[in-house]
Formats: sequence, C-alpha cells, structure tokens
Amino acid sequence: MKVDVKMSAGKEDLAQNIAKRSDALIVIEATALILVDITALIGNALVFAVAYRNRRRHTITDILIVALSLTDLLVAATVMPLSAGALITGVWLYNRSVCLLQGFCVITFATASLNTLSVIAVNRYFCVVRPNDYRNVFSMKKTLGYLGIVWLVACSFSISPLVFGRDDYAFQPGKVLCVYPFEINVAYTVCLDVLFIGLPTMAISFCYWRVFSTVRGRNRILTGGSDELETRANRNVQDANITKTLVVVLVGFVCCWLPVLVIDTIDVVTGALILPRQLYLFYTLMVFLSSTINPFIYALVNKRFRKEYWKILQLICNRREFNAPPSMGSSVN
Repeated sequence: MKVDVKMSAGKEDLAQNIAKRSDALIVIEATALILVDITALIGNALVFAVAYRNRRRHTITDILIVALSLTDLLVAATVMPLSAGALITGVWLYNRSVCLLQGFCVITFATASLNTLSVIAVNRYFCVVRPNDYRNVFSMKKTLGYLGIVWLVACSFSISPLVFGRDDYAFQPGKVLCVYPFEINVAYTVCLDVLFIGLPTMAISFCYWRVFSTVRGRNRILTGGSDELETRANRNVQDANITKTLVVVLVGFVCCWLPVLVIDTIDVVTGALILPRQLYLFYTLMVFLSSTINPFIYALVNKRFRKEYWKILQLICNRREFNAPPSMGSSVN
C-alpha cells in the first residue's frame, strides 16, 4: 500500500509538472520528438528501399537487417505519434484501449529488436566461426522461422500482464508513454531483465568475441601470394566489415537502452517515481532514438549502403523511375 501511495504521488507530481510547462518548452520538447519520429520513418524507409532495389540478390544478413528495420519502422509509425500528441497537450488524448495497445507495442518491439540482434549475432558466428554448418542452420526458410519465434516470444511476454496480472499498462506523464509499472511488479521486471536483456546480451557478446577472434587468427595465417590465399583473405575482410557494421548497430542499441535500464532500476529499487520529469522524457527519447540510428550507422560504416542511399536520393530528386535496375550486388555483402 505504501508503494502504491508513493507511486500515485509520483505520477501526480509528474502530471502537474508537465501541465505547468511554458509554451516555449512545449515547442522545444515536441519538436525534438517529432524530428526523431520523422527521421526514423525516412531512415528505415530508405533501408526498405535498398532491400527492394536489391531484392533478387538478398542474403540471409539482408533479411535480418530488414527485419530489424521493420521493428524500428513500426515504432516510428505506431508508438511515437501517440507520445507526440501526449507531449504537446500534457495529457493522454486517447482511450484506454489505445493506451494498452501502445504499452503492448513498446515491450513487443523492444524485445523483438534485441532478440533479432541475437539472431544476427548467431548468424555471424556460424558464417565466420563454423562455416561448414552455416547452410544447415541458416537456410532462408529456417531464418524466417527464427524471426517468427522472435516475434511470438515478444508478443507472448508483452501480453502476459494483460492476461495474468492485475497490473497492466498505464500512462506515465513523465515518459509520455503507456508503459508497464515496473516499480510495482519486481518479479516481472527481474524476469524481463534477465530473460530478454541479460541472456541475449551475453549470447551476443560471446558470438562477436568468437567472430573477431577467428578473423584475427585467420589473418595471421593467410600470408603469401597465391590466388586461393588472396580469395580467402578478401573473404575475411568482407566478413570483418559486415561484422563491424553489425557490432556498431549493437553498440548503438546498448547506448540507447542502458539509460532506460538504469532509470527503470532506480524506480524498482525505490518503489516510486522519484526522478525529475526531464529524465523520464530523456528515457523516452532514448527508446525512440534506438529506432532511428541504425540507417545512419549503415551509411557511416558501410560504403555500399552509403552508395545505395545516394542512388535512391538521386532518383527521388531527379524524379526517375524508382525501380531502375541497381548497379551493385547485395546491400550488405
């Protein structure tokens, strides 16, 4: 009961704080969130455009990157606009069902993103460390099956508070999000952190450590001037470049979600919403930023992605036919 009282007081303070904002502050905060939303929509749409232009030469890695981008695009199209409206007005504008839907989507998309990153890491592990087993583990059909399992698990965990718990998703004025009250149900929070953050992060770290160790070891061995050695060396460079891109994506994800995890942990430990509203808004912007940065990481780290982006932008600016034949191979490989 004391926790519930502290929670109610914290939400009330946050609601009063957001209602007392100046017009200038409302404009600044709303502009920041809307810009993040628009950038996420455009950036992830570009990833889909690259995939479409190279649709006849898709690799497993391409499919996984598109799956990750789909999750980010769904966040930008469904979750962000609802929060933008709440941030502008200072209140939840929509009915209870929409609130439950947003809360469900937030957990589902976040869990699906991290688990997709796990599948990508395992894919890189088999491609580089155990290439003889790669085709048995990562056929196109099996990869789609893995992604189906990722989404099934994410949805089942997100719907469990609605089906089995008395605590479900509710609007948090500081975060301008309908979220699960992690500070109330410690068991659910610990389960979420361990199963869907801790274990995937450990698996991802192990996979990439083995990948880089293997590539480094092969580079020491591949000396000489034969054509076979040169081909294998080029393949090593290609594997290293692809893996580097995906590791940077992972680092970006962790940088965005680490502050989120810290803030939720503070709320759970204290059993109350004690942090300033600005920190909770920062929390939400970090969640949304994680769905925005990947297309730009691809452009900065991967030269071929950068060229494809430029070609697409040129097509748009010159009003040419969108389906003009691409002049390059796979978007990633």
